Amino acid sequence: MMSHSEYKVKDTKTPIENLPDRKVIVENNAILPEHKEFYKLFDNRHDDLFTIDIKRALHWFLEYMGNNDWFERRQKVIEYFSNIAKSLYQEPDKYNMDRDKESRMAFYEDWVAWYLYLAESLADRPAVDEPSQSSRIWPFFAIIGKYNEELKKVKGIEAKLHDLLKKRINQPDSILFEFVVAICYLKNGWTVEFIPETGKGKTPDLFVSRGNQNYFVECKRLAKVTEYSEKERAHWIKRWREVLPLLLQYPYSVFLDVKFKVEVAKTEVNLISKAFQDIVSKDGLQHGFCFENEHVKVCAKHMDMKRITDHFNKWMVKYPSPQLYALFDDNYDPHGSYTNACIAKLVEISPDSESVINIFADKIDRAYCAKWECTAVESINKKAKDVKNLLVKAVKQAPKNGSTIIHIGYETLHGPHVEYVRDMKIVELLSGFEFGDKDVASIFCHSFQSRLFANNEWDFAETTRYFGINKNPIELLNDSLLMDRDGTEKANETHWSQDMKEYLNKYV
Repeated sequence: MMSHSEYKVKDTKTPIENLPDRKVIVENNAILPEHKEFYKLFDNRHDDLFTIDIKRALHWFLEYMGNNDWFERRQKVIEYFSNIAKSLYQEPDKYNMDRDKESRMAFYEDWVAWYLYLAESLADRPAVDEPSQSSRIWPFFAIIGKYNEELKKVKGIEAKLHDLLKKRINQPDSILFEFVVAICYLKNGWTVEFIPETGKGKTPDLFVSRGNQNYFVECKRLAKVTEYSEKERAHWIKRWREVLPLLLQYPYSVFLDVKFKVEVAKTEVNLISKAFQDIVSKDGLQHGFCFENEHVKVCAKHMDMKRITDHFNKWMVKYPSPQLYALFDDNYDPHGSYTNACIAKLVEISPDSESVINIFADKIDRAYCAKWECTAVESINKKAKDVKNLLVKAVKQAPKNGSTIIHIGYETLHGPHVEYVRDMKIVELLSGFEFGDKDVASIFCHSFQSRLFANNEWDFAETTRYFGINKNPIELLNDSLLMDRDGTEKANETHWSQDMKEYLNKYV
């Protein structure tokens, strides 16, 4: 096996819809500088090339779907989120949001319609967005939009559009991955065609040719969140709900920093509530105090409500959002998992019949927020899921009468500590994998990561790791990055290595 270097591409954006709506604040009859910058971004939002490419992909998809079909499916998305919004106002003085970075706010009945609604809202409905979702899908839409004329000419594209938009409506991630892989081959000078399904068993996704070279291409994408991560979060929510009544009785806003030393499921459900009671009994919250035993470390402190109030005197803040968490956490971590409950005044920005997910906090009276993580070796190891099952399936689908290139995609959600372990697992797996009688030329592993920042910016990183089995990967794809755009930064290191450097520079 021949392994090559990793390359990372980073694209930083400030989508206008992630920005909080401004309040009219005038000092000495002049608009505040930060509001001037907001107006500038707002007025130019339709001219951004990234936005233009996303819209181009959207229009292509909607043209295939048809206006009537899209109207009906969009209405279902709007009705679903409208019902969620109504529930938020049932108890306007207590708004509890059991959500963190790993939770999914999505329309499960029609996942691709949910993606299309977000893309449609981009620039046209600036207050409508779910950043944790849109930041991970916009780069795919942007690449597809940029190269959609080339993609339209690919043989078999109509069947793939049918799969994406009408047949497999709850599996958009895997098909969008196939699209950007196809684009990568087109950019590298290959002729590409999508292989139609025969109904007689699974087949490779693409067939590519260049000169006298011919290869089958198989694309596999790992689910966004592992089953273990979902279960771990569910166990955390049980513990959060135990401590929440105590927090609501406490007269000040509180921030908790929770680090589990053992797997969350193996701790007592009332562990965090006991820790909070212990901290309160020692009167240590005002300046910060920690409780620690062999299972957990819980640090608690009062929030800086003056800083929070000063911010709300100038801005509304999308609720929930990274910016809100950054107001609660003095050391906001874009990789962090946050859960919060607030006593707040909430408003809908620019409400109309087609706008949902547009709720902003106008004022925070009291807030309770927890950042939580599990550093247990067992937890890290289980979250760092390798790609063995996908590789086995890909090799099984590879035909015996030709050479196959395999592309595997996955998202890195848990931060560098987990990704170092996952990467070692993948390298070890590929070093000893038995391909049998299948001719596998090369394997490309594409890992994707979006990060949301307190200033409403986000960045997107891709690391491509490639492994030569029977063929040098560079000879196949000289440029193997799927999300490469003008203006992005490249480095000969993984994005989790860069994240670790940032972490060490900040905290060590």
